Amino acid sequence: MRQWRVQDVMTTDVITAPDDATVADLVTLLTERHISAVPIVDDFGVVLGVVSWADLHRMIEISVPAEPPRARWWRRSGPPRLFWPEGTAAGIMNGPALTIGAGASLPAAARRMNRHAVGRLLVVDADHRLRGIISRSDLFKVHDRLDAVIRDEVVQHVLLDRLRIRPGAVQVTVEDGAVTLAGSTERRTTALAAERLTELMPGVTDVDNRLTSDVDDTAPAHAARHPVPA
Repeated sequence: MRQWRVQDVMTTDVITAPDDATVADLVTLLTERHISAVPIVDDFGVVLGVVSWADLHRMIEISVPAEPPRARWWRRSGPPRLFWPEGTAAGIMNGPALTIGAGASLPAAARRMNRHAVGRLLVVDADHRLRGIISRSDLFKVHDRLDAVIRDEVVQHVLLDRLRIRPGAVQVTVEDGAVTLAGSTERRTTALAAERLTELMPGVTDVDNRLTSDVDDTAPAHAARHPVPA
């Protein structure tokens, strides 16, 4: 049974900044893109660290213009001025960044987020190059798949590939993730296996098993061969 991986739900369009970006550049980037942090990468796309608003707040110095003694009405007309300190992203970033491989399972990503109390992870390849980002909300994408996609995977992966059921013998309908199995199988154990395997499919919320069977092979073999006389 196919298991969903980080690469199936991650966001690939990630905003990044170079390691030589100035503090002013980083402030502008975070402000204009309405994000709270940005990954820092080198010329080859390798993740070096992360700069967040918290990192920048420690660097920014706020100064209020001097107030002339006889012009107190200037109090409200002179806005604070921001002085960006010298330095680059490489000097203020937090590193190493929390990352995960694109081929990792979704439960592994969830455990890593929970262990480090973070809401997102950077997704990297074997060379630590940035491939995407995965957030807590991305973990739930598996449950929001279209019903048609769920139906196709149940038919292909459960009925045809795993159980080798004759095409058309079982009808599959899906509504809001709830799967209904109708039709007939040769053996009762096959019908039960279809139900259990369908429950394991990503996005399935419930299974209504309406399958009938020609032979109930769940009963003890000796009871079928040696029925008790009346």
